[in-house]
Parts: sequence; C-alpha cells; structure tokens
Amino acid sequence: MNVNRRLLLAALSALPLDTAIAAVAGRAARPKYLVLVELKGANDGLNTLAPFESDAYHRLRPKLALSAKDVIKVGASEQVGSVGLHNAMAPLAPLLGQDIAFVQGLGYPNQNRSHFKSIALWETGGDGNQSNNKGWITDSLERLYGSDQVSAHGASFEGSMGLFARGDGLYISMARISQLSGMGEATASASKNKLMNLIVQRKSNLTLASNRLSEQLSRFQASRLPTKMPYGDLGSQLTDVTRIIGSETALPVMHVQHGSFDTHEGQVWKHPRLLKDLAESLAAFRKNLIAMGRWDDVLVMTYSEFGRRAAENGAQGTDHGTASTHFMMGGRVNAGLYGEYPSLTDLVDGDLKFTMDYRALYHQVTSAWLGDSAGSWQAFADPRLATLIS
Repeated sequence: MNVNRRLLLAALSALPLDTAIAAVAGRAARPKYLVLVELKGANDGLNTLAPFESDAYHRLRPKLALSAKDVIKVGASEQVGSVGLHNAMAPLAPLLGQDIAFVQGLGYPNQNRSHFKSIALWETGGDGNQSNNKGWITDSLERLYGSDQVSAHGASFEGSMGLFARGDGLYISMARISQLSGMGEATASASKNKLMNLIVQRKSNLTLASNRLSEQLSRFQASRLPTKMPYGDLGSQLTDVTRIIGSETALPVMHVQHGSFDTHEGQVWKHPRLLKDLAESLAAFRKNLIAMGRWDDVLVMTYSEFGRRAAENGAQGTDHGTASTHFMMGGRVNAGLYGEYPSLTDLVDGDLKFTMDYRALYHQVTSAWLGDSAGSWQAFADPRLATLIS
C-alpha cells in the first residue's frame, strides 16, 4: 500500500460513516437539517395527545374533553391510560409507528406563565428563575460548523431571533426568502471606533450570507416540489425550507412558526383548525422530502412557551399552564411514546407536574443529531430518550 493511500484510509477512518462514504464517492456529504416548529401562543398538549379514557380528564374538561371517536389511538401511558392524537391531525396518522415520536410531560422547574418570558426560557434553555444569555443551540452550531462551511448557521423564517441570541455565527431573520433578492453588498470603512467596525463587519457578513443564500435558492424553485404545499403561512414557510433542502444549501437550523395557540376562549373550534393546518403542512413537507430522497437528512421538532391548565375555563377555553407534549419527526426518528404523561389527579394549583425537563430533548438533539459530544446540555441527559434518534 503506498503512503498516499494509507493516509487517505486513515483520514477516512476518523470520519463518521456517512461522511466517509461520501468522500470515497468523490462528493461532499449532504447537509443535515433541524427544523424547529414553534407553536406560538402555547399549544394545549392535553387536547393534542389526549388521555381520552381518563375519568379525571373528563371531569376537568366537561365541554372540551375528547372522546374515543375524536382521536386516533397512539398507545397508552401509565398515569392516564390510553392516549390518542386529535383527529384533526389525521394527515399525520400514516407516520404513527413509522417516523413520529411524542415526548410527554415536557416542562421545567418554577414554570413562568408569561408568553414573552417563557419563550425566552425555551429558546435559551433557562428555567423559571432566569433565561440564559445565548440561544440554546448556538454553541453547538459554532463548534461544529465554521462560517466558511455554511451559508448561514441558522435562519428564522418568522418571529424573533431568540433561538440564535448572542450567537457569534451567521444567523438570518427573514419572513420570506424573496426579501433577500436585490440586497446590496455592504462595504466596511475603516474607523477608530472598534464597536462601529464590529457592527459594520457584522452587517457586511450578513449581507453576503443573504446574497449567497438567495443565489443558491434560485437553483430550486417552488415549482420543482413534487407535491404542492398547502396554502397558508406555515405552508409558505415550509416551502422555503424545502427549497433550501432541495438546493443542498448548508443551513443547519431553520425556525418556522405557527399559531396563535393562545386559546383562552372558543378552543372547541380554534384548536382543531390550528392542528389541521399544522398536520397538513407537515405531512406535505414529509411527502416532498421522501420523494426527494431527503427525509433521513431532516429532523423536525415542535416547541412552545408552555402547556395549558388542566381544567377548562368558563369561556370554553384553557388558560396558561405548565407541562405539554411535543413531537419529533424525521426519517431517523424512532416512533413511539417517550417519557411519562403527567398525572391528572396529582396537580399543583390546578396545573400538571412536568415529568421530563425539556432540556433533556436539547441534549438528545445536540448529541445524537448534530453529533456534538461537548454539548451544553449533558447535565440534562435522560436515558428515556436514548433511542429517540437513530
């Protein structure tokens, strides 16, 4: 064996298997993507994955509780018995047992019920006492991806940049990708003011990244999608996400938003409509990516400020609460129920007790999906999530 071949094999042996295979084939490894779906306003987990056979559930929600005819049975959880997905989410039924997982009872100590403060906690990995200064995923992204390896480290298609707060990488906020077109190149001029130089340089970097992203996306127009995405804001956001994936643009994390789920009144008709829109958009997103051969390269994760209170209010709605169920989708997701559904009889001031710290999910995503062995959330590792991502 000659020296060059020996060195090549040694280098390949140090790479992850999929990267090594790509290198042997003479091409770069295809990018992976994390798609974070914010359910703005705080989704009601109790009526998304409902304990429809529980007597306590029906006592707490005499008007809003779902019955067996209103759900698609998913499985059973020790505290509450059988649980079922709201039948408004029927488009996701084919994923059951395939590539959708439900993580039950997610929350954190000293729950904060302010929309503004609680979403800041979720996006920075804080608890009820305080939020952190940085977005929960920025350290991992910047450790794993150099600025020369990505078009941007992350992008928010709707809403704030809290996920990427105080990150040192390239992070872009845009309501729609079309807004990137025609952005001029920023030029930096020398200044004795170091802060001003830093601001000008950051603006220049963002402009260059936006222009580069716009150019790459021109290679994959929405008309090329195998399946037309549903009409609506979430469908539009996911159309752009699919274009990014189709163009193989290196953009590891993308944030989209759906809602408002702040159903203080009229939940009986508001909530099913929101869940239906969510399910139809995600089902079409999945169908496109499967047809494009990219579903294994994508992980979808929902999150929200908090759950709703266990009992309904007097306006046929629910108020701000605590723990909730969130779900994961993707070709490498091992389907099923994870964690434990909160008890409906052991409440604290009428609220559910969380059964899993939501930062355990952050640990699993950064370690098992991104491959960051030095991630910030190792202290929250939970063995119940060990098989969530293959």
